[in-house]
Amino acid sequence: MTAREEIWTPATVQVLQNAYRSVFPLMTDEEFAQDVLRIAPRTLYNWRSRPETKLRSVVQRELSRALIAAPPEVVERFRAMQYPTDGRSGSVTLAANAGQNPTVYPAALEGAISVLGSLADPAAEHMTYRPGDLAATVLDWLTSSTGQAMAGADGSRVTAGNVVQIRTMISAIDTIERTVGGAECRATARRYLHAVALPMLHREVESHARTDLFSAVAELCEVVGWMYYDAGRHGVGQSYFTQALRLTREVGDDALSAYLMTSIAHQALHLGESAEALRVAKIGRNVAEYANSPHVLVEADLLVARSHAALGQAGDATAALQRAEHSYERSEAGGARAWEPQWDEIMFASHAGTCWNDLGNTKEARRHLSQVWEGSGGRPRRRIYSAAELGIAATREGELELACHYGTEIVALTDNVDSSRAHRHLERLSVKLKPFLNTRVVRDFFDQCGLNSEGAGR
Repeated sequence: MTAREEIWTPATVQVLQNAYRSVFPLMTDEEFAQDVLRIAPRTLYNWRSRPETKLRSVVQRELSRALIAAPPEVVERFRAMQYPTDGRSGSVTLAANAGQNPTVYPAALEGAISVLGSLADPAAEHMTYRPGDLAATVLDWLTSSTGQAMAGADGSRVTAGNVVQIRTMISAIDTIERTVGGAECRATARRYLHAVALPMLHREVESHARTDLFSAVAELCEVVGWMYYDAGRHGVGQSYFTQALRLTREVGDDALSAYLMTSIAHQALHLGESAEALRVAKIGRNVAEYANSPHVLVEADLLVARSHAALGQAGDATAALQRAEHSYERSEAGGARAWEPQWDEIMFASHAGTCWNDLGNTKEARRHLSQVWEGSGGRPRRRIYSAAELGIAATREGELELACHYGTEIVALTDNVDSSRAHRHLERLSVKLKPFLNTRVVRDFFDQCGLNSEGAGR
């Protein structure tokens, strides 16, 4: 290409980023800003939030340099996006099948759809989890505006009935996943998302069904993201959560956006990223409150409490728990959307008990977690989790025989559950028991369960 100067605006910078993401789907905002544009990520976010910004001549030259230095396939993709054949500058045309008139989306949204499409590649399952992206993910949501995608006419219309079909499939998949889970369930959900649901975004959508379609596809992405999270494939799970968040922003579904933020915070907590989890959970709480979604607000409050507890901030944790109790009372008064958490005392007690356990309050932890253990007979993964937490509490009190009893229960349950998270709970308990390997009961437990002295699983 020639080195002619481009007339750069925040919108064309976004088009260039989408061009990079279509070729390098794992590229983060930070990498694009620092490695490609040679600017601070904050500058990139400022441009997104202020699209009317006039970029100085020195910046214009640097951006033109970045385009000249870009790989040829990125340049080609940028040209196709920036100068589409239908004449709508800054938009991207997507056709589901050759010969159809495409749906036209703003370039910013096309990036999210492109990344989601790339996750169909089996290689994507080996993506690494990036805790450093969490703040940028939420900031991206906060600084972007809701879109107004335009639909072309291809004779293949997405109707409200199609959206109902997606949600029916989500309900069936979610029910199976919560009880047994496993690779086959995950593969089925992933195939349905990429073969049936995502292609609907490329077709003409009845105007009254558009918001519901985007939200339904985002809901399905969230379920698939949790499946990968549960399987220990955290990078791809994170990506499904992130792109689902972009879809909800497109149609202004703030309640679902807040719920996705709680999923992101939950995963961060599981991986020990407590400070990042706290930041995301707090923003999710604010969004849930703004969206008047008490069911999501309960989860956000509990995750704020758990994050504070994991950081050893007892005062903040107990205050957040009190807010969660008030939110729970509010949630009992109104109906929930299909995807919203269906709160009951056992589900609430699971979070609260963990919070108290992290704070070292064994009495309160046991009071809540015993309720979970006794009331989760049909939910093996929840039962495994409560056993691990109760075992940790017993270990703290020096009740090693009881702790090993809960460990034995976990082993029996995990034999029939295909879940990386479930197996990790046994590891968490064994790490707490490891200092007591000199006792007969703990040594026998390690031997019988095939645990080694490092506390790793079988």
